[in-house]
Amino acid sequence: MDDQRKATIFLVEEDDETRPLLKSNLEREGYRVLLALDEEDARDRVSGGRLVADLILVNLVGTGPDEVLHAGRRIREYAELDVPLVVMAEKYGTELEGTNVNASLSVSGNDWITYLEDHEQLKNLIARLLVKPSK
Repeated sequence: MDDQRKATIFLVEEDDETRPLLKSNLEREGYRVLLALDEEDARDRVSGGRLVADLILVNLVGTGPDEVLHAGRRIREYAELDVPLVVMAEKYGTELEGTNVNASLSVSGNDWITYLEDHEQLKNLIARLLVKPSK
C-alpha cells in the first residue's frame, strides 16, 4: 500500500442504523470507506474490477457466520481482489457455542470472523491486517 494513500475498506453493511456509525468509526481511525448495502449492491459496485480496496468488511443482518463468509468470498472473487476479508457475525455457528467468542478467528488464510463486543476488537483486527510492510 502506498504511504500517501489511506487504506480503503469496502464495507458491506445491511443495517441502516449500524452502517453510518461503523463508517464514522472507521473514518475516525483514518480509513477511507466505500459502502455497499448488501451482497447484490456490492457485486454491482465491484463489477469489472472497478473497486480498489485493501480490506472487505461484511455484516449481513440475521445471517450465520458461514453464510456471511461465503457471501464475502463471492464479493471478493467478483471484485478480483486478493485482500483480507473480515465478516462480522451476529449469530454464532454451532461449532462455537460455549466457546470464548470475544476474539477474532482466522477461518482460512485471509478470511476472518469477528464477534464484536465493542469497536476496539474490530479496530485491532483491521489494524493488524492492514499493517504496512516495513521497508
